[in-house]
Amino acid sequence: MHLRALAPVGLFVAGVACIAGSVLSGETEVSLLLIFPVFTGSSALFLLGTSFIVLSFIVGFLALMMGQVELAGAGPGGRSGAPVEGTARVEKKYGGVVLLGPVPIAFGSDKGIALTMLAVGVVVLALVLLVFLLA
Repeated sequence: MHLRALAPVGLFVAGVACIAGSVLSGETEVSLLLIFPVFTGSSALFLLGTSFIVLSFIVGFLALMMGQVELAGAGPGGRSGAPVEGTARVEKKYGGVVLLGPVPIAFGSDKGIALTMLAVGVVVLALVLLVFLLA
């Protein structure tokens, strides 16, 4: 896996760790607004964690754009874009799920991926509801 793919994940994990440390030390308060957790803090650790999380999104989007530019510039035949004899085109599949409140919205490059993402969304929704009902 490329550093380009690991950097946003590492920044996000570092941000969550900083915010968790801030909550555990009592410098940050946690409350729920409907089903969404809200963190309120004024410590440097909380600010650092929030900054890491925002930076992880920015670095992630930049990494995706750089990957798309590289794919567009280097076709199946290398830099020139001319196909090389005997090479097969590899089709990449993608998908995702967005939770808007309790409603999962799934998308994907084909029907199978979209249905898989919908199943993932329903499982995540069930886990979130279970955690809040048991708390």
